[in-house]
Amino acid sequence: MYKSLWDQIIGEMRKSTPRGERGMYLDQLSYISSEEGILTIGTPSKFLKDRMENLGFRKKLEDAVSERAGSKIEVKIEIAQQELSAEEQKAPEKAGEPEELPKNHPALREEFTFSNFVVSTNNELAANAAMAISMAPGKSYNPLLIYGGVGLGKTHLMQAIGNEIYRRFPEKKVVYVTAEKFTNEFIAALFQHSTPAFKNKYRGVDVLLIDDIHFFQGKEQVQEELFNTFNALYEVNKQMVFTCDRHPSELKNLTERMKSRFMSGLPTDLKIPDYETRIAILKKKCDQQKIFIKDEVLEFISKNVTTSVRDLEAALTKIIAYSELIRKEVTLEVAKNQLSYLGATRTENVSIDRIIKAVAENFNISSSDIRGRKRTKNIAWPRQIAMYIINHLGEYSMNEIGNEFGKDHTTVIYAIQKVEDSIKSNPTLEPLIQKIEEEIREASEKG
Repeated sequence: MYKSLWDQIIGEMRKSTPRGERGMYLDQLSYISSEEGILTIGTPSKFLKDRMENLGFRKKLEDAVSERAGSKIEVKIEIAQQELSAEEQKAPEKAGEPEELPKNHPALREEFTFSNFVVSTNNELAANAAMAISMAPGKSYNPLLIYGGVGLGKTHLMQAIGNEIYRRFPEKKVVYVTAEKFTNEFIAALFQHSTPAFKNKYRGVDVLLIDDIHFFQGKEQVQEELFNTFNALYEVNKQMVFTCDRHPSELKNLTERMKSRFMSGLPTDLKIPDYETRIAILKKKCDQQKIFIKDEVLEFISKNVTTSVRDLEAALTKIIAYSELIRKEVTLEVAKNQLSYLGATRTENVSIDRIIKAVAENFNISSSDIRGRKRTKNIAWPRQIAMYIINHLGEYSMNEIGNEFGKDHTTVIYAIQKVEDSIKSNPTLEPLIQKIEEEIREASEKG
C-alpha cells in the first residue's frame, strides 16, 4: 500500500543525508509490508533497531511518511535480514540439503559480538561505526581506528566486526592478527625468503583487523611493509580496522605517513565507562551466566571498580568464584572482602609521560634524560625506577614500556627486577617510591 511512497521518501533522504549516517542507518533499512495506517520496515539487528529508536530516527521517518501521505501513518521497525544481492548469492544452496549454519572464525572469539557489547555515551560512535562497517565492509569508515586505554573493549569491538562480517558474508576473507604476530611473521618471512607468500596473505584479504598498532613503533621495516599493504588494500576498497592504546599522534617512533594512514578514515576512542554503563555491563554479564546478584552488590562493584571493563568483569568473576567455592550467597560483605583482596579499586590507567615527569622531578633531572640513551648512574637508576613504577601503576605490557625508552622488553624486566631487589636491601627506597606514586595519583585525580 505504501511501498511506492516509502521508495520515494527513502530515496530523497539518502540524497540529503551525510554518507556516514546514510551507511549507518538508511542503507540498512528494507521495506517489509504495509496496511492502512501502518508501514513496517526492517533492520538487520536489534542493535540498529534500538539505536534508531533512541536517536529519534524512527520518529523522523514517521513524520516524513505521514506528511507525504497527508494522514497519520505509524512506522514500525522489525528485525529482518536484508535480501542478498546477486553477488552475495554466488554460492547457491544444494537442493534438498538444509542450510549450514556459519562456523566460527578460527582466529576470533565467538563471545565477542555486538550483542555482548554494552553501548553507552562513552563508546557509541565507535560502536555505531563498527556496526555500519559489518553491514557494508569497505564502503565507509575505512580505515576505522579504535583507540583507548587497556581493557576498555577495543579488541571486543574489533572482533565483533570480524564475527559479524564472517557471519553475513561467508565468502569474504577476514584476517585478524595482533601487531606483534604480524611483525613476527614478517621477520620469519625475511629469514625464510618467503616474503611473496607473506604479501599475498595480507594483501589478498577482504577485511584486515590489526590489534595494538602501537607495537609497530620503532620497527621501520615492518612499518614499510604495512604501509604498502595498507595502500594495496585501500585502492581496492578492502576494509581495514586497527586498534591502539592511544591516539596515533601520540605514538613515538612511528612514521608520519603511517600516522596519516591510520587517521585517514575514522579515528574513534573508547573512554572509561561511567557508573550507569558499569552497572549495565555487570547485569549483562550476570544474564549471560544466568546468575542472580543483588543490585546492592552490583552497585558496590560499579562504584569501586572504575578502571576498565576488563577490571570490572574480573572483579565480578572473582566474587562469583569465591561465593561458589564456599557455597554462600554473593552478599555485600563478600564483595567488600573480595574487592579488598583483589585490589580492584585502582585509579584510571596513568599516563607514562606523567610517571616519567614525576620521577625526573624527584631526582632533579629532565624527562628527556630519562627517555634518552645516557647510561650514567645518576640517569640510569631513575630510568629503572620509572620503568618499575610504570609497571606497578599502569596497565602496560613490557614491550609498550620498552618502546617508550627505546629498549626491548628484556631490559624492562631486568630494570623491574633490579628495583625489586633493591627495595629488599635498601629500607629508604620503598618510602621514596611510595612518595612518587602518591604524587602521581594526586596529579592524575586533578587531571
